[in-house]
Amino acid sequence: MSEVQAQAQVQARARLVELVEDEDVEFAKALVRRYHAQGLPQGGGAARGHRWFAWVVDGYVCAVAWLHDNTPFRFIAQRFRIGHENSYFMRRICKTAPGDHLVDFLKALAEKLRAEGKECIWTLGLDDHSNALYKLAGFEEVGRTPRTGHPVFVLRLR
Repeated sequence: MSEVQAQAQVQARARLVELVEDEDVEFAKALVRRYHAQGLPQGGGAARGHRWFAWVVDGYVCAVAWLHDNTPFRFIAQRFRIGHENSYFMRRICKTAPGDHLVDFLKALAEKLRAEGKECIWTLGLDDHSNALYKLAGFEEVGRTPRTGHPVFVLRLR
């Protein structure tokens, strides 16, 4: 089987799911606490419009992502001219099962948000990490945060 055929087969078995029920969101939070290198931060209450997504392959949650508006990081968004009302900050993304699921997950998430008319998704990379995920998914590194020097990645949707 060629790499393209294998990729098409994985995409046919995978689907993006927005988690809206409280119990599903709590499950996603537990997965982030367990599998994300930074865990789940306390609070996040300053943000509005929290959204949780899962990448489900063959009935198993293989990755989760937490997005919200720019409010907690508005100074960074302003510095890099990221619109406040029509974009999402990706606070956490992590895989929860073996396999290479994150690039496909990000691409599906981008397509959903593009269809909703969103401007961009952006996130902060880690200094001690290659951040290859964001590069492979089409994000552009636009600079570094002024205080901590974390790389800032943006995926333009329009």
